[in-house]
Amino acid sequence: MEEKVVHFYESKKKLSLIAAGCILFVLLCLYLTYEFFFIDVNYLIGGIVALGGMFFLFCLIQIFKKLSNDVPHVSMTMENLVLYVLPDEPVHIRWEDIESYVPYEIYRNSFIGLVLIDEEEYRDKMPDKLKRMSRMNVKMGYPQYNIVIGNLKEPQKLLEELTIRIPHANMVTEEKPVAPTNSM
Repeated sequence: MEEKVVHFYESKKKLSLIAAGCILFVLLCLYLTYEFFFIDVNYLIGGIVALGGMFFLFCLIQIFKKLSNDVPHVSMTMENLVLYVLPDEPVHIRWEDIESYVPYEIYRNSFIGLVLIDEEEYRDKMPDKLKRMSRMNVKMGYPQYNIVIGNLKEPQKLLEELTIRIPHANMVTEEKPVAPTNSM
């Protein structure tokens, strides 16, 4: 029997728009850094702006990596949900280990949080680069693993597949189960 694998990719158009925004911010930070270091001679503000520019440059590099790789953002097999948060280090989560999922939104960014039965087991499997971000999520009251659906090509299909593949779980919103057809 051939295994059915469903892949969900990030929208190249949305990533390209975000990359263009990052390029603009990097250029703006370069200009402001020049202004503050050489014209106004305010090294503190120039240093802060330079750090901001380096942050946007880092984001830009990550976006270009995503654009150049043809790796899906999420894959679903019969046994596992595979998250490619870092393209080189996929995280495999067994379906029976997912207790429920929580769609939520932060500053116009849509997410699906995965509530796991044994989060400790998957925390140990998590790549080191993601552990810090995961701890921040948990401290703020969000699930340890999240799927960014705002940039996906087919976010509604992902919700439908989750509903099919996690029949024992309910989609949870504000501690109340709701029908998966409701809008987020």
